Amino acid sequence: MALRWLSVILTGVSSAAMLAPASAYAQDDDEPQDGSEIVVTAQKRAEPLRTVAASIQAVSGDNIENRALRSLDDLARLVPSLSIAPETGLGDRNILLRGVAPSGGTQPTVVTYLDDILIPNSVDPQLYDLERVEVLKGPQGDLYGASAAGGLIRYVEARPDPTNVEGRVEANASTISKGSENYGGAALINLPLGNEAAVRLSAVYDRRGGFIDNVDPVTGERRNDINDSERFTGRIATLWAPSDALEVRASALFNSRVNDGFAESDRNDRLPDGRPRSFLTSRFFPERATDRSWIANLTVNLDVGAGTITSATGYVRQRIRRKLDTRDIYNLDPAIAGFAYPGFDPEVNGPFVDNPNTALLSPLINRTTLRQFSQELRFASDWNFPVQLLGGVFYLRSTTDSFQRLGFDAPIPEYSEGLYGGDPDALVDAGYTGKERVREIAGFANLSWKFAGDRGEIKGGVRVYDRKNPRVIVDTPGALFPVGVDATAKDSGTLFSASASYKITPTFFTYARYAEGFRPGVGRAIPGPVCDADFQELGIDPASIPPFTKAEKVDSYEAGVRKSSADGRFSASVTGFVIKYRNIQQSLVLPTCASIFDVNAGRATSQGFEIEARLAPSRNLNFTFAAGYSDSRLDEGDPFSGGDKGEQLQFVPAWTFSVQQDYRAPLAGEWDIVVRSDLSFTDKRQTEFGGPGAGPDPVTRLPDYTLLNAQIGMAQGGWELLLFGDNLTNETPIYGSNQTRYFGTDGRTWSVGPPRTFGIRLRAGF
Repeated sequence: MALRWLSVILTGVSSAAMLAPASAYAQDDDEPQDGSEIVVTAQKRAEPLRTVAASIQAVSGDNIENRALRSLDDLARLVPSLSIAPETGLGDRNILLRGVAPSGGTQPTVVTYLDDILIPNSVDPQLYDLERVEVLKGPQGDLYGASAAGGLIRYVEARPDPTNVEGRVEANASTISKGSENYGGAALINLPLGNEAAVRLSAVYDRRGGFIDNVDPVTGERRNDINDSERFTGRIATLWAPSDALEVRASALFNSRVNDGFAESDRNDRLPDGRPRSFLTSRFFPERATDRSWIANLTVNLDVGAGTITSATGYVRQRIRRKLDTRDIYNLDPAIAGFAYPGFDPEVNGPFVDNPNTALLSPLINRTTLRQFSQELRFASDWNFPVQLLGGVFYLRSTTDSFQRLGFDAPIPEYSEGLYGGDPDALVDAGYTGKERVREIAGFANLSWKFAGDRGEIKGGVRVYDRKNPRVIVDTPGALFPVGVDATAKDSGTLFSASASYKITPTFFTYARYAEGFRPGVGRAIPGPVCDADFQELGIDPASIPPFTKAEKVDSYEAGVRKSSADGRFSASVTGFVIKYRNIQQSLVLPTCASIFDVNAGRATSQGFEIEARLAPSRNLNFTFAAGYSDSRLDEGDPFSGGDKGEQLQFVPAWTFSVQQDYRAPLAGEWDIVVRSDLSFTDKRQTEFGGPGAGPDPVTRLPDYTLLNAQIGMAQGGWELLLFGDNLTNETPIYGSNQTRYFGTDGRTWSVGPPRTFGIRLRAGF
């Protein structure tokens, strides 16, 4: 269908271009006249958003702060075709754009930038004191390289201003229905340092109360609201511009996240009637995750007359610590497993919850430390003729150290010997230390040619890259489930892009674009002898499996039109796309030993469209509508990883849409009334493939959900006092569902969103 949409768009555009008389171009105003022009820099030079030959959605910093969008999860509900698969603990979420959605591997398909430096998707800083967030949809391989197969998220920070003293403060408090309280605050100040320099400081703190209760499996004691969290983001930025030709910007950001428990709801033998809306878990251990990240950024811009040379240097350090309850992963309870494991036989060892061996099962402890350095040097021309050049080089070096322990606090000899014939003194089923390095070198160039009085433009881009990813994982001595790896994934090649655009009138723009992207392969663990029976059943010789997965490849075709009114009160855009996706990295679950490893399996096509429209009926009222459709399905089945031809890729909703409303008008004296609302819809999603020929299990499908948020209050000058309600219909959004904790049983864990929340927010600025 998307091929038909592309054809319709291109046919309509071609017809309009042929029918529009030359005088039509001169008769329109040259640009919107209300000062609403949005300028973006995601393609590494400043361009008006309405004439960029790519699909970019820009969410302004004002809109982010007006709606208190503190995270990418908050922002995603307003951006069509953007979805986020949930994380267990911290650091393992998956950002998806336009249905490019693998189920295996460790590398992302969407990259995140903070200004001009690459940062890990797991950092997730709070959204405060930003100029805007730019979301580029579709592959961005020519300019951004590895893992930009689905697109790019770019946070553009507010710049220090040498001409103005500025300050803002904010405080908020709210309460969750049948949960605990939220509260937080934020502040920033901008201070000029003479006429050439400035410093800008900002900080934001957010404490989210819990709404999940835990029932102790042994005592039955109930702990309330266990999933509270705390987040803090602080930033200091400086700017020095001694002349019109030179600008130096430096910034440092600290980001902290602490989760005590997670927003999950369980169904298991202890909670047989559990469901998402129960907001109940039954975990043996209190769970906790912490994330501390430091980001340093130095950007230098030098105007050399013929163009601008930019140097962007970044350094990231991130430490993640997780403690997860994994007793249920073993399924050692005979009532669940259907038979008695050695050491857990109720006739020998007593009931599961009273068995001394059960008390020896320890939580999963996972620690990772990442250090990343990146450097980009580029030149953007400013020549006085139709051809322009953007070219540069990129270097990345990162190291990730990891440690994991999953097992027992003391040996259980009858378990190790009786089940696996293993070391009777083994303390772990799966434990390791690891080190993973990435080294990438790339060169890129983008050449553009404008014609027909700058109305038309043709662009071509290329990136040549070489990437090496050595990965070494050493098993803890005595590990019963080895996950050891000693392999280097190597990816090198060339990525291309090409686009053509034409301004039929100054307010009517059309474009078509082709782009390539890739997601790197990675060294993988081959399960040990415990899983030989599974490999034999699947007809796989473990010795024949390469030590690393191949890179995924993406080819994207898109076309779009944009139209706006001369007074800036109306604008609309429509984009259609087709993405061909091959060598998909998928996780293969071995049915008996329950180990997981990654394979390259299958091809897929994602096709769809996006619509965005803005309307301001009056100076006091405006609406924004955005919708996306992604039909993302396997082109072929795979006998190993499951999934038949035509099955939907995981965590990809077919439909997403949002409507935003903003109203501000005089109320009394100098005070205005403020009313804002937004409605968002996310369609059903599939979380697992079915077996060959079987189709997905209905229980693995997540239902659609609709969220309604609103606020009303008064504003005067820089002051604003608001009452707000989130999730006013008290719906329970389900973000994820899995059987990881209860493999092979009817048990299930759902990741859920918070119930209805009411609160108050006060803002002031000067």
